[in-house]
Amino acid sequence: MSFNYSKFYQGLYPKPSGESQGYPVPGPQSPNADDIAGHAFFASACDWQKIVSESFDFIVIGTGPTGVAFIEQAYKENPKAKILILERGGFWLPVHYQMLPLAFANTSGSPPTTYPWSRTTKMLTSKPSFFQAGYIPVVGGRSTYWSAWSPSPTPDLMRDWPKELIDVTLQKGFWQGAKEFLHVTTMDKINDGVYGNLQHQLDCNTAKNFKQYVPSAENAFPAPISVADPTWKTVKFYKYSTVGTLLNIQQQQKELAIAKDGSELKIVDQCVVEQLLHDDEGTVIAIQTSRGSLNVGDAKIVLAMGAIPPATLLINSFGDKIPNAGQRYTGHFMSHITARVHRSAFTNLSDLEIGAVYLDGKDDAGYQYHVQASVFSQKNPVNDKVTTARECPDAAAAPTMAQLKGSEDYVVLVCATLGEINEKNNDNWIKRNQGKDVTTNIALQLVLGDEDKKLWDVLDIATYQTIKALVTRDSKTPAIEYWVDNPDGTGYWTEDKPPQGQIRLNIIVHEASQLWIGVNPATSVVGLDYKPHGVKNVYLTGASLFPTSGSWNPTLTMCGLAQDLAKKIS
Repeated sequence: MSFNYSKFYQGLYPKPSGESQGYPVPGPQSPNADDIAGHAFFASACDWQKIVSESFDFIVIGTGPTGVAFIEQAYKENPKAKILILERGGFWLPVHYQMLPLAFANTSGSPPTTYPWSRTTKMLTSKPSFFQAGYIPVVGGRSTYWSAWSPSPTPDLMRDWPKELIDVTLQKGFWQGAKEFLHVTTMDKINDGVYGNLQHQLDCNTAKNFKQYVPSAENAFPAPISVADPTWKTVKFYKYSTVGTLLNIQQQQKELAIAKDGSELKIVDQCVVEQLLHDDEGTVIAIQTSRGSLNVGDAKIVLAMGAIPPATLLINSFGDKIPNAGQRYTGHFMSHITARVHRSAFTNLSDLEIGAVYLDGKDDAGYQYHVQASVFSQKNPVNDKVTTARECPDAAAAPTMAQLKGSEDYVVLVCATLGEINEKNNDNWIKRNQGKDVTTNIALQLVLGDEDKKLWDVLDIATYQTIKALVTRDSKTPAIEYWVDNPDGTGYWTEDKPPQGQIRLNIIVHEASQLWIGVNPATSVVGLDYKPHGVKNVYLTGASLFPTSGSWNPTLTMCGLAQDLAKKIS
């Protein structure tokens, strides 16, 4: 079968409307990224005028992991489902930024990150002065920059969750479906020349040592991370974002619609949802957006906006009709420790190897922590910096070039350790303030309670113990050095442990529980049907549903519950 060059080039250079491809006059000269992506994927202003008069089965707000997980599953249940997506951001990255040229690392901070809230004075002035990790309002959301660690918690890690919800996670195929959606694999399965020998030795050391060296630990295993790509046979490490999945689904639905076997997926980008307008019975009848009002009709509305934005939307829309919204605010605090040991602690290492291990445990009160250990062996750190950046388990927990230079004969370990925040702390909440913008008029307050402080002490000790467990072979522990920062931004290696103030970060990640799920409307916000109590046609996804946060990375569980929602309401 010969290749159709004519059709290919016509696709690249389509005939402009009213123009003749440079004859008799030049065509348009100023296409931009929004024009290109908009033409291919997103609704235009004219399309919006049609959309407001259409009827839909589902209106999904957000294009992050839970929104796309819901959509993919909904189409599996019924490819003819009529689905509309409202996304507040525009098209930015086609894939996770680690899969792009190294220069894109410079885009990982502001301005992509936004903070649609205000912190209280108490949150700002308490020690540590916490700030909440921000949001990334673009197509794909945080999935374009996330760490991608994806453990699957067992029932004992879902403290105080309703039994009915735990039972959902125990259903056949629950975890497998979520893992397939997020492309989760364990690092011992990569074997791409970067992951291999070092990973194997770390796994062996961990299995032999963690119970002895980390008394508070309960489990340890090769890190499960969303990096598999079963459709791309020549690439074994490809960090996942939802952008490609979403746009592929859209194109597939177009083809099905042409064949009359499905319905088109319609995506409206740069559309900020401001308020849900409802009747006295709790049924949303219209959605107020930055593009104008959208009639809901019989559609079911699925909030897939993260954890805090849906709480903001519901508090502003329903007020006292949802009295418990925002009364919980949990998440994870974090410590970072970087260490190194001589390469002789391992055997037959190649010039570049990476490994990653996950360990979890509890303190005496039963509160949870987990250690994400990323391990690097680099003989030529400058030459290999592109490969390292691309295959780093967690780009936010990676050694700096200052730490790698001079460590050519060492193995460097970077441990990010997360602990859960107690949901019973009445000082932690989100509330509406006096701001005029209904998308940002929320005040956050989170401070540590006594239980959190005790857990953080256990967490730090467990991190040092984990490092020892990872590098000890045949009961022989090599000399361990730690990185200590200088006030001027430089640093040095020493056998002395760094001061506590250097390893403890003041960021809250994986925020959760603002709209926690429960059986009793008096003691929860959302019912087991994923609807806020007293609200008829709105459904929740995301970690705001979690009654408690645990310490585990939440995305896999969030996506599994979003898939369950799709199965139940399709």
